[in-house]
Amino acid sequence: MSGAPSSSAVASAVMTDLCSAASRDREEPLAATASRVERWLLVEHRGAWGPESVPTSRMSRTVARALAQTAATARARMLLVRRPAGQPVTDGRWVLAVDSRPGSEVVLRRHVTDDLELASLVPPYGVAAADGWERADGPVYLVCTHGRHDRCCALRGRPVARALAAEHGERVWESTHVGGDRFAANLVVLPEGLYVGRVDADEAVALVDALAAGTLPAGQVRGRSSLPLPTQAGQQFAREHTGRWGVGDLLPVVQEGAGPDAWRIVLSGGPGIEVVVRYDRHGDGGQHLLTCDADEAKAVPLFRLVSLTPVGAPAAP
Repeated sequence: MSGAPSSSAVASAVMTDLCSAASRDREEPLAATASRVERWLLVEHRGAWGPESVPTSRMSRTVARALAQTAATARARMLLVRRPAGQPVTDGRWVLAVDSRPGSEVVLRRHVTDDLELASLVPPYGVAAADGWERADGPVYLVCTHGRHDRCCALRGRPVARALAAEHGERVWESTHVGGDRFAANLVVLPEGLYVGRVDADEAVALVDALAAGTLPAGQVRGRSSLPLPTQAGQQFAREHTGRWGVGDLLPVVQEGAGPDAWRIVLSGGPGIEVVVRYDRHGDGGQHLLTCDADEAKAVPLFRLVSLTPVGAPAAP
């Protein structure tokens, strides 16, 4: 007589029933899927996370509304963050103000012991005085673990967060929804706003070490949040064509329209690259469930490569 399924069998069945598993199986492209964010407001919140990135406990509604208004006024994306399990925590809350715009990249932080201070918080973002804020040294790693938004993020994200925290400590935060649940586990590297998808726990530390050494993970880059989606797509096509996966390679210098739903992007380098991309609203023509709890299948839009041409090549001797 057969017994009940083992816990590992149950876990395996759960993982294969996820939107992220379906996305991997159909080999959905990751290029140009990074959420468009130039500024971030990260607020430590160890209480319950609801379906949206708004505190649901251990913070007054007045303070929560004030924080949301502060983020909206600064045109920043507000996320809740917390330390991965097993990491030390302090009283109060850490607040991080991050600017991801090219040339303005910075992470500033301050420690708040009284929630009332949050209601009158003024993040600097290069405009207000930075009194009371300190510059965070080195990168900050966000791993989306927002299970109330989509279970993929918790099931795939938490092991990644724990693995990174064991190596990089206070640089690592779990976060609420960053976008693209079906690409979990999702890692965002700040201040650049670099999105990396389909990160597995057993590769996370090596991936981050490679990024620190200046190498992007081929096949897992979703894009940089501060760049328009056509530019993200153009960069990715150029990387795939040239094999240039350096973090500082192929920086955008031009983006302009090239017809209906088409853009011309020029990327710097030796030689530079001119890329023309077109937005395909119907993607691969199929209909898919884009989140675990979706009740309606939708098309997956994507960018297609129209042309790719080297520019500015040095003259022959």
